[in-house]
Amino acid sequence: MGTGQKRSRTYYSTVIENSDYGLHPSIPDVYGNKKRAKRDLQQQLEQSNRSDNDDPFDDDHDDGHAMEVPSDSIATAQYLINNVMLGPKDRLVNNKLPRVCFIHQIYSILRDNTMVDREIQQAVKAGTWRKFHIFGTLDDEYVLMDSSDYLRTVQDAKLEFIKDVTDSINKDGRQVEADVFDRFRQLLTKDQCFDTMITRQALLEGFTDKELTQLCKYGLLLPHMKKDSYWFAIRRQGGFMSSFLKGRAEMLRILKKRSTKDIMEKLLKAKKLRQTVFTHDFILHDLIGSGRAERYKTPMGDLIKLTRKGELGQ
Repeated sequence: MGTGQKRSRTYYSTVIENSDYGLHPSIPDVYGNKKRAKRDLQQQLEQSNRSDNDDPFDDDHDDGHAMEVPSDSIATAQYLINNVMLGPKDRLVNNKLPRVCFIHQIYSILRDNTMVDREIQQAVKAGTWRKFHIFGTLDDEYVLMDSSDYLRTVQDAKLEFIKDVTDSINKDGRQVEADVFDRFRQLLTKDQCFDTMITRQALLEGFTDKELTQLCKYGLLLPHMKKDSYWFAIRRQGGFMSSFLKGRAEMLRILKKRSTKDIMEKLLKAKKLRQTVFTHDFILHDLIGSGRAERYKTPMGDLIKLTRKGELGQ
């Protein structure tokens, strides 16, 4: 294991030690619930790090910048994606899902939102991470994706395009060269293309209309309905959001059915989520980070309580 890998994993531990995981500060931690929560998460991390296949800093995932020591916010994003999003079995079955997390999920772990926004902005500006808006979410709900992961999806799109053209599935693609995906990949590395959107005029400086159509067809661009622009898009985001929103709705329904609109976290996690592939923790970080639920410490353990925003189903 390299020095950079050890330092990066140390940052995971730092995040766990210095965060409150959405615990409401109004009740003293007399019974050590917060300490136990941190210990459990530390054990999950250590167990995951023992597996070479699930190593978030494996050489297969670096693409040149994994050896850099991440900020707390980026270390937390890596933790959510690599360790929390899917269970061990689901990682194998759902390995085509985009490797992303919501920024507000990071808020549920690191309570200084201003610091989180600043560190994410620095990572986006440096080109190591990308921020995306996904349809089906609120305007202020953005996801993060490691740039190396995103560039791999461009290569996947290219391979799928070549296969579809060869198999005569995409007849219109015959009028376009496959190197359009290589040029799009190069575009993504330019400073002015680190935003969530790009104007049509800027794209037409390097691409034809037919090429833009193919980039949209393979899930790399989405036309903006009101502006003469395009969203940079994540492939297979439809499958991700379908399962994610179902999991959010399922967990909110559990809370709404309770007369007190709350439930002990242990009891909540004992209930099987039947409509999502994501873990209880991944959905919980969404609810707490987005303000749809709050976590309180009690003598009996952590309590998850529905908020007004969660009741309205927003």
